Amino acid sequence: MYHLFKRIFKLLVPKRWLTVIEPYLRNLASIPYVGNEYQCNLCNFRMSQFVKKANGQLLCPRCGSLPRTRRLFHVLTTQFDLINKTVLHFSPQKSLSSRLNQFDLKHYITADFAGEFKALKKIDITAIEEIDSSFDLIICYHILEHVEQDVKALRELFRVLKIGGSVLIQTPFKEGEIYENSKIVEPKDRLRHFGQKDHVRIYSVKGLVSRLELTGFTVDVMTWNSPDSNFHGFKARETVLLATKAS
Repeated sequence: MYHLFKRIFKLLVPKRWLTVIEPYLRNLASIPYVGNEYQCNLCNFRMSQFVKKANGQLLCPRCGSLPRTRRLFHVLTTQFDLINKTVLHFSPQKSLSSRLNQFDLKHYITADFAGEFKALKKIDITAIEEIDSSFDLIICYHILEHVEQDVKALRELFRVLKIGGSVLIQTPFKEGEIYENSKIVEPKDRLRHFGQKDHVRIYSVKGLVSRLELTGFTVDVMTWNSPDSNFHGFKARETVLLATKAS
């Protein structure tokens, strides 16, 4: 039902208007899903079911959030005191940035480099145009696997982070070692080797932790392996890295 609504809206509504009226369209499209079996923790919509995408991910029909975004919001609201904090958020999903804008943050800077997300600033993560020790928290979700000079990016994240501040990091992960090859440059080859045409590597948890520690971070690996979190449509198995600038 949701996917049919989406196709119809795209056919009937001019693209320039979609962004403006998207909240109203989502409200309309979510009506058939109203229920009490599940709840999106971002928009608090109660539903009979999540929308299942072709790749198996569960999407909220009201706000469009994905499982990793809902997990991230859970981590942010249960493990951090966000009051009066300065936050830098790379490539923010609209549902999450909208919610964070409602918090009593000191500064909330959204950043995107490729123009794929609505953001306040265009920032190259390998050359962040912010002064040293600027941020209490940085959200770097599904960014590093797109960055060729990832070590340079990690150094920049460390530089602009305040002492005691943290970076929340997630990428696709594999077992073993990091898999990367600078000679693989064609989109079709990157898709075959790295799982997506604009990815340049696949990290392992161990490999990324090592690179973070070599940069100076202290790293806490947060892992969920329980299937009992389906009420909010979380992924049963998920890993998030909490990298802290201790000194």
